[in-house]
Amino acid sequence: MANLQIGNMQGLPTELTSFLTTLQAQIMNVQNRTDQLEQLAAENARLTTELDHARTTIANLQKQLGSQSTPEKNFSEISLSNSAGAVDPHINNKESGLEASTWASKASVSLPAIAPKVPTVPSARRIAASVRMFALPSGPSGYEYVYIPRSRRLKHKEVRSSLRTLGVDSSRLLDINFPARGVIGILVHVQYADTFKAKLTTASVEILDAFDPLDPDNVADPKYASLSTHELANTAAMLHHDRCLQALQFLRPHVAIPVGHFFCEEGWISEDKIPTRTTLTNATGGSLFKRQRSSSVTMSE
Repeated sequence: MANLQIGNMQGLPTELTSFLTTLQAQIMNVQNRTDQLEQLAAENARLTTELDHARTTIANLQKQLGSQSTPEKNFSEISLSNSAGAVDPHINNKESGLEASTWASKASVSLPAIAPKVPTVPSARRIAASVRMFALPSGPSGYEYVYIPRSRRLKHKEVRSSLRTLGVDSSRLLDINFPARGVIGILVHVQYADTFKAKLTTASVEILDAFDPLDPDNVADPKYASLSTHELANTAAMLHHDRCLQALQFLRPHVAIPVGHFFCEEGWISEDKIPTRTTLTNATGGSLFKRQRSSSVTMSE
């Protein structure tokens, strides 16, 4: 069927010809995808083999280090010891003995043995991340904020550390913000959302499914106390808009662009605020990506 020629279909009904042509294209597409998947499977097998080889090499090196005996004194130490022992017999025996003892004690100090450099074995998480880089996009796409409660003011690194203790892969947490008093917002990809929520549920952490970042009640700063409900709603939207723009500054360029489109689709930022390759690079060609945030201050509190 894949090798069916158009000329062989002359005389067939038009609908049948169209159907066979479409079917042939679909079969070719499936064949191409199958070839790509086989290549990825072969690459995965090769990486697994290299990892096993690296582990075997490390085990052999550790075994050799364990059985290695204390290194002998080097030639210079032996020479110093011999020189210290060659004392002029005409010198006073007491002075000779003291000098020989001093030189011998200095010469007997051996330098610490330098252990050979052990190759670093990549972690399973890094290997999985590398495999994902070469995998074809599959499954649902998009992002989701998961909201959970907090008992006090927290820093971003405290949140990441605590979630890591609960078994969460902190590298999958794209953004952490504090949209309201007692609330933490965590941005994840939709393909990790179910796993993330399952980890939280297992640890008895409540998930605030009904939380709305645009709710006027989120604005708790006393300086906004005199505003009307409509004005508070606008203020809540403005604060969330600023949080979204701040989040984009801390994302790597290849992630910031699709996340920016997600924010725009949700109506949180305008289309002109979606980052591009140009806006993510400053005049010197350096990335605006910032690696760490430690502040726990939120404008809505």
